[in-house]
Amino acid sequence: MSAALQTVITLLIVAVAAALLLRSWFGKKKSPGCGNESCSAVSPEIRKLQSKLRKP
Repeated sequence: MSAALQTVITLLIVAVAAALLLRSWFGKKKSPGCGNESCSAVSPEIRKLQSKLRKP
């Protein structure tokens, strides 16, 4: 394999790896937990407190 071909292949691999890293870094983030009001993991008391804290 020639040195020029190895260089091109290496640059392609690095570019693909960088693209995957940037996609995971800038991509849409999933919120942890339920992310909605009907989550059963949050008690009703906590929901009341959160609603009071949201109101200015």
